Amino acid sequence: MSNPVDLHAEHLPLPPAAFFVLFALAEGEKHGYRIMQDVRTLSAGSVSIGPATLYTTIQRLVERAFVVEVESRQHTRRRMYSLTSAGTGLLKAEFQRQADVLALAKKRRVFAGGRP
Repeated sequence: MSNPVDLHAEHLPLPPAAFFVLFALAEGEKHGYRIMQDVRTLSAGSVSIGPATLYTTIQRLVERAFVVEVESRQHTRRRMYSLTSAGTGLLKAEFQRQADVLALAKKRRVFAGGRP
């Protein structure tokens, strides 16, 4: 089986905004304001994106077929977004890349002696 990082290498590492938008959409379709709230929650407040960054990021992800705009029966006036299978694969690849970096840091004892 192919390594997901290898399959998506040209798109990695993801910028924080793109990573957290994909992460927020991993739970299912959402509208923009909800995505912004979830980005803040998922990042424990370390990443906060406004509407301009959100919609620019979403547009780039849509252009690359990682996210798709979907119709919603509940929110007829709101644009709803969902991950595509390629978006799910990209998110998994980014998680794997981060896990690989953390494993390397542990192997090299980067955190030994109480240092970051």
